[in-house]
Amino acid sequence: MPASELIEVMADLLTEFVPRLTGQGRLEAEELLVRLREPVRVAVVGPVKAGKSTMVNALLGQRVAPTDVSECTQVVTWFRYGEPERVELVSTDGSVTQLQLTAEGTLPAVLGVPLEGVSHLRAYIANKALEDVIIIDTPGIGSVHAELSMSTRRLLAVSEGTSVVTGKADAVLLLLDQVMRSDGLEALGLVRSEAGGLRSAANTLGLLSRVDKLGDGDQDPWQVALELAETYAGRFRAELSTVVPVVGLVAETAETATLTESDARHLEILASLDPDDFAALLWTVDRFGGEGNPLPAEARSRLLAILDLYGVERAVNFIRSGNQGATAIRHNLSAISGITEVKRVLRAFFQDKDHILKVRSALDVTARITYRTEDGVDPGVMPALRSRLEALRLDPVMHPVAELEAWHDCSTGRVILPDEHLLDLERMVASDTLALRLGVAGDDHDAMRGAAQAGMGRWRTYMVTDATPAQAAVARVILRSYQLAWQSLQDPSDQPGLAP
Repeated sequence: MPASELIEVMADLLTEFVPRLTGQGRLEAEELLVRLREPVRVAVVGPVKAGKSTMVNALLGQRVAPTDVSECTQVVTWFRYGEPERVELVSTDGSVTQLQLTAEGTLPAVLGVPLEGVSHLRAYIANKALEDVIIIDTPGIGSVHAELSMSTRRLLAVSEGTSVVTGKADAVLLLLDQVMRSDGLEALGLVRSEAGGLRSAANTLGLLSRVDKLGDGDQDPWQVALELAETYAGRFRAELSTVVPVVGLVAETAETATLTESDARHLEILASLDPDDFAALLWTVDRFGGEGNPLPAEARSRLLAILDLYGVERAVNFIRSGNQGATAIRHNLSAISGITEVKRVLRAFFQDKDHILKVRSALDVTARITYRTEDGVDPGVMPALRSRLEALRLDPVMHPVAELEAWHDCSTGRVILPDEHLLDLERMVASDTLALRLGVAGDDHDAMRGAAQAGMGRWRTYMVTDATPAQAAVARVILRSYQLAWQSLQDPSDQPGLAP
């Protein structure tokens, strides 16, 4: 089913009813029509100093979001594709002020107006990464500035009675610390409880940041990170689709080409040191920045700022392995930072499913509109729209949305499935290829066909023998998923549409 078909059927319904609505309902429906044509919106959320802006820069491959303490880090910022590049400050009264990026291409550190009067920023950047996704950087949860944390809450609160329907996130990238302190749990709770019932593992991805801080010096931080990510993925299974580890600072430095040839030459000097002497420099930040380091003080500070000790150690190891020059070092740093996997998972979970996420949100918001009483609206309009929505949900074209809803219902505990069926459902809905959806390694056609047939039998049996009515409703959706997969794998000579 082409992604555009799902968007078009929803857009056709809204287009038909918009002229028959008035007031708030009409405004929200018109904004939904605009929203359906835009890229998926992903909010980067997490505790204070979790590395959100650093991750935004790494995803963009461009240092545009300030990572130090500035006014911009305390305001919700929307990064969109646009030319000419510019920044718009949207005040709480709706007025817009034009700002400029700095000479270095970053957001301005000072906004020039009191923060309490700022609603959000819109940064238009000519960056290809933003052609398919809108990235939203948010203030830290647990911020000492209560109103700044509230701006993140407002962003996620889909149920909030506001006309700015487009000012909402379709999906969330939630940054987690290695130790889930109160602010981390608050961020997780915010995603879970303040999103109008729409947020769950179905559209929230966990990101274990600051991997380089893990381990006790003897353990490989990555191995510790992989184990911790697996633990968090299991512990927060209802809230997070998966958890991916990343070294945010190293990813940002590598992806944004911050590491220069001058930095590479300084790293080469460190690589020429006796291995024991170099290892001693890495004991502490103070020791690395001290006089025992042969580099100039400015170079020491810069390497710590862009790589920290973990990145310095890895970069030196790459040089000792024969890699020379900034380009080669950046390439290797990118590979060990985890950013490639983050981008892959982000694309698989959000960008490749953007049409499903947007239509699901549109269905929910439109359903809310139908229960309002609006002056000037014919009494029969809302029931008619509600009826059309119910019919649309049953349309075969909406099956991907039904899959997402089934996963959401099970993630939030509305429906409890046996563990083996829950894992089967998650794999079927969350995977990005037919083989992975069917649990088959590789692309063996016969193996996929067999897996689809086995899946049909498994879910049909569960549906008619053991399932409660609520479980049977979920089973019916996933049974249909296996039937569609099986049909897609038939040879042209087979009779289409006939499932065994």
